[in-house]
Amino acid sequence: MTPQSGNVFASDVVDRGPWLFYDRLTTAAAATTLGSYMFFSTPISSTKTASDTNLQANRLPPPQAMSVQSVGFIFAPIMLFADMWNFMKNYYFQFIIGSKVFAQGPLHLYPGGGGISAALATNSGTAAMLQVVNNGDPSLLACRRFPDYPRIIPANVFFGLNVISGASTFTLAATVASTVVSPAYGGLDVMAVLDGILDREVQ
Repeated sequence: MTPQSGNVFASDVVDRGPWLFYDRLTTAAAATTLGSYMFFSTPISSTKTASDTNLQANRLPPPQAMSVQSVGFIFAPIMLFADMWNFMKNYYFQFIIGSKVFAQGPLHLYPGGGGISAALATNSGTAAMLQVVNNGDPSLLACRRFPDYPRIIPANVFFGLNVISGASTFTLAATVASTVVSPAYGGLDVMAVLDGILDREVQ
């Protein structure tokens, strides 16, 4: 089918345009991290909303297909810097389509291009904090992009974005109370983002 922009009612054409797929995974404060985190494997449910993910488990329904031009990771502002650093130090990711690894590397080399660059928490007690809280700069210019060599996810073909412990798991720090952040700082909260061009059905 021939791509055509601006007309989603014509027959035998594809609605092609920019799109983001995203998925968030978490681990509670003071808990031990998992050996692997498999993004895009759990769809929206009673415990996972559209603010957490917008993709069904590990496949694009026909006739959708995506040209992935960027893979990125964004850390939530509530994460403690030590936990963020330990996660980036001890884990790496693999982006798999079918059975082939199409991208791989440490998370700090694949910033997500979003999030908050710094958070200042003030408190009259002992919990006054200044944190730098995201992976890279919150700018779309600060992503690792490969538009000349896109990774194609065909319709109904398995794909996975897995963050794997290359060294060891670790225990996340206990929560740090704050009068600014509720309930508190702490825990693992990471969002993975696939940015690219999506083909889908016309209306």
